[in-house]
Amino acid sequence: MELNRQDGTLNVTGLRDLNSAGARAFRAEIGAALTPDLRAIEIDLAQVQTVDGAGLGALVFIYQTANEHRKEGELAVIRLNNPPPPVQQMIELARLHHLFEIKCPAPKPDGALPPSTLRSYETDSSSFHLH
Repeated sequence: MELNRQDGTLNVTGLRDLNSAGARAFRAEIGAALTPDLRAIEIDLAQVQTVDGAGLGALVFIYQTANEHRKEGELAVIRLNNPPPPVQQMIELARLHHLFEIKCPAPKPDGALPPSTLRSYETDSSSFHLH
C-alpha cells in the first residue's frame, strides 16, 4: 500500500486485501497520515482481492477518525475508487455506501465494462475472493 498526499488529499493505492489480516495495518498507516487540513481521502480499490467485516470496519474507522481531525462543520470526503463488483456489493450490503463516495470505472462507449471489472468471484462465509 502506498500513501501520497497532494493538495489536501491523501491518495491510497496498491491495496490488495481489505480483510482481518491487514485491517490493523491499514488503519494504523492511514490514521498516522491524518491531519486537520486533510479535505479528502481517495482509496483505490481496483486491486483488492479480498474483503471482510474487519476490512469494512477499517473503512468506517478511517471515516470516523478523519472527521474527528477535521475543523468544525466540515466533513472529509472519503472516495472509494474502482471497487470490483463484489467489493462494491459488500460495501452496499453493509449499508456503508452512504458514508463514502464510490467512483466506479466508466463503461466503454460500446457499453462494455473495462476488463478490470470483469472478474469472477467465489464466496465463503466471511469474505469474497476475486479471480
